[in-house]
Amino acid sequence: MTTMQIEENPFARNIGVQGWQKRELIVPKPDEYLIGEIVPDNSLVSLQTNGIYGKTTLAMQLAMSVAFDVPFLGTYPCLQPGKVLYLNARDADEDNHRRFKRLVREMSQAVPDIHDRIDEEAKNLTYISMYDECYDVSPHLIDMSGSMTKTYTYLRQFSEYYKTKLIVLDPVEDFFPANIKNIAELYQKLRQLKVTVLLIVGDKKWYNTFHEVEVGMFLHENGLLLQSVYTGHREVPLEMGAGIWIKP
Repeated sequence: MTTMQIEENPFARNIGVQGWQKRELIVPKPDEYLIGEIVPDNSLVSLQTNGIYGKTTLAMQLAMSVAFDVPFLGTYPCLQPGKVLYLNARDADEDNHRRFKRLVREMSQAVPDIHDRIDEEAKNLTYISMYDECYDVSPHLIDMSGSMTKTYTYLRQFSEYYKTKLIVLDPVEDFFPANIKNIAELYQKLRQLKVTVLLIVGDKKWYNTFHEVEVGMFLHENGLLLQSVYTGHREVPLEMGAGIWIKP
């Protein structure tokens, strides 16, 4: 199991380990959140599970909340709606399209005008399947040395040009070499993107790696555990409805 030491944290490097441990956390103001009470803007967020299926579904619900200004889980408002880029390294376009249609159908019960919102803001959600496709670029954002790749360059240019609000990497381990020695290099590159980045952790061997993020989401049998560096631990009860996560 790979665990990033505190000395490898890019922030700890800048201020020293003791400074990092004693740092004063400034809680974001209400208007500095992307999703109210849950996800601050320009933050790193990880999503993993202990075996429960549905990480990609939950991530897509979050992406649709930002792209189409729909309350996340029907409760938490999107305070900064806008452009979303969802990169999926394992699912085919057909799988993604079926998931999207299912979510739209289920969301329409709580948001009757969801179809109108999608029609008006269709360009806000860009979904790229990197599965079984040839883009002449590696999906890796960094190489073994920690240097940026073509994919990272394109990602940064896209996010800056479109003023992207959210980027989803699904699963995140497909975007860096499997035998990378220092995961902090990936952190450093992602921190340079002025956007919230959601890292979906697919392989359990990486579960202990992505713990130095602003918000950690853990999907389990009874709901969603949020671990925020600002507000501590918080439980959100969830259950899977007809192919969509809902608050009971």
